[in-house]
Amino acid sequence: MMNLTLSKYGIEPNISISETHFFTLSIENKAYLLSVLSELRTQTEDGKEGTFHLLLNDKELNLEKSVSIIFDFTDIDFNSKKITNQIIKKFTDFLTFGEQLENLSKLESLVLNMAEDFRISSGLNVEYDTVMNGTNLAKVCSLRIADRGRSLLERLCEYVSLICDLKPLKLFVLVFGKQFLIEHDLQVLYKYCADIGVRLLVIEGVDKTERLPNEMRLIIDESLCSFTQGHDEI
Repeated sequence: MMNLTLSKYGIEPNISISETHFFTLSIENKAYLLSVLSELRTQTEDGKEGTFHLLLNDKELNLEKSVSIIFDFTDIDFNSKKITNQIIKKFTDFLTFGEQLENLSKLESLVLNMAEDFRISSGLNVEYDTVMNGTNLAKVCSLRIADRGRSLLERLCEYVSLICDLKPLKLFVLVFGKQFLIEHDLQVLYKYCADIGVRLLVIEGVDKTERLPNEMRLIIDESLCSFTQGHDEI
């Protein structure tokens, strides 16, 4: 069994997430919660060094490449700059294979001839790119990810699937997820993630919900004392 462990100095025991459950980290001390979330954001979104470490069967993983986090459920961005850049890279790679390379050459010649004809006929001192590539073609085509999910659950599942297509995602993190998802939806999301090989971590403040059968929980109270729930069942 492949075991995924997220560790951080000051949080004990480690957050260990197997294939058979999801994990809830409940931090009741507001100041510490904000500190933890801030550091997690800088490590996973900005690629900075920090005290969080992610291990898969004792092999350390890059957090920026392996973790995706939803901080704001009202603004799930399917076309963030990072996602758009990865799509453009995939599109560029696609254009360099087989018949696409020949088509790209023909298109480049056609577009450049049109640009030159315009320069001559208009009398304007215009300049233009002389190389057709994935970046400018993506702009011409307005390549973007369609966000067709109707419910929050559908959008979350589509978002996880998208990130998996773009990078080797191992851990999906929801901040205050239990405030937006009912028990059934959380179970569906956990099952969806498990089916595609992604572990689920939910980070909460005070969590008064009843622990689910497939949930493990670590509670850090106001005095920063730790209490576990469900750990004795594995």
